[in-house]
Amino acid sequence: MRTLQQSPAKHAGTPNVAGFFDPRTFSVQYVVSDPETKQCAIIDPVLDYDEKSGATATHHADELLAFIREQGFEVQWILDTHPHADHFSAAQYLKEQTGAPTAIGGYVTGVQELWKGIYNWPDFPADGSQWDHLFRAGDEFRVGNLQGRVMFSPGHTL
Repeated sequence: MRTLQQSPAKHAGTPNVAGFFDPRTFSVQYVVSDPETKQCAIIDPVLDYDEKSGATATHHADELLAFIREQGFEVQWILDTHPHADHFSAAQYLKEQTGAPTAIGGYVTGVQELWKGIYNWPDFPADGSQWDHLFRAGDEFRVGNLQGRVMFSPGHTL
């Protein structure tokens, strides 16, 4: 994994953003931080998966954690922007490592219901309980002194 780009804050109240490209899944993971408080959020972390062996690994997640340590950040949120049909999320692993809560948009429950039927998982709880918090459109949250607002943007998996 390599850092795509780091975008430093230009003035007070704006975030630092670092993007990390995963060539295997062709996805980007982000660490968004408040330069004033050193609080950060990890967005869309990838759990490594080898489809030939069925094995998972945490190499990419560990690289994110190394970057966060190097920068002196404290993880405040681990966010999935949507349920990922094209790769696994490392959110639970990162929660175990950092103690930070996980969150996703509340519409995840509709996707879970769909997947529950497709994959024949009758006992799967399609209630979003795999995350600590379910956001709704318009909800606001903080990363340090930075304020974020949740926007519903359907299209990729939803």
